[in-house]
Amino acid sequence: MNKKPNYQIIFLSVFFLIFFQAIDIKAQNDIAQKGDSLFSAKKYSEAAKIYEVLSNDNSINKENLNLKLAFIYENLADFPRALYYLSNYYNLKPSDEVFEKMNKIALENKYGGFERNDVNFILMLYQQYFVFILYILISIGIVILVIFYRKKQTHQKINKRHLWIMGFFLIVLLVLINVPSSYKSAIVSQKAYLRGFPSGASPITGNISEGNKINIFGQQDIWLRTIHNNKVAFVNKNDVWLIQD
Repeated sequence: MNKKPNYQIIFLSVFFLIFFQAIDIKAQNDIAQKGDSLFSAKKYSEAAKIYEVLSNDNSINKENLNLKLAFIYENLADFPRALYYLSNYYNLKPSDEVFEKMNKIALENKYGGFERNDVNFILMLYQQYFVFILYILISIGIVILVIFYRKKQTHQKINKRHLWIMGFFLIVLLVLINVPSSYKSAIVSQKAYLRGFPSGASPITGNISEGNKINIFGQQDIWLRTIHNNKVAFVNKNDVWLIQD
């Protein structure tokens, strides 16, 4: 015999779930208000500690949070951190004004990787407009497939060259789809040593000072793959801040 559901228990469960979520949201709001009060009072170091705790909360306005942290660390002359949070903000809301600001800080402090003609700028743009580009490419692919299908239905001969072009297009599409999942960028947080292989026992091939921006093309354990002086190198992930997507 099937038992009837206990609606009282279900109701209480839902009630307490909503109640505790409300408490959690209020607590987060109280913490955010405390951070804002410290920020307004120009107690930047204390405000930064609170904002950094809140940065892991997805319900918080990340644009405002990153912008405030960038402002704080620029005022504290901690330029690597300022660039890190500006980069996070740029990923959320790209603009020429923010890019120029990052470039200005980088030039003044002799940090590399922020130049407009650098490959990371192209990749950054690709990340920002990935969905738009993907839709265009998929639309083109669908149009080509429809043309091929109609030719087959009407018994028209399909040129081999067109098949090769279609195959090449599909390969390019697959590569472009996988680029965002493997590509990231990072700000060096402290002097980072480069190694030829993903191992602490691997010989050091060079180093990058803090504040520089690097491109990451994959990861193996704690080792991030990057390109330095046109060569593949590996850097410890604990020596960098990965810019948020």
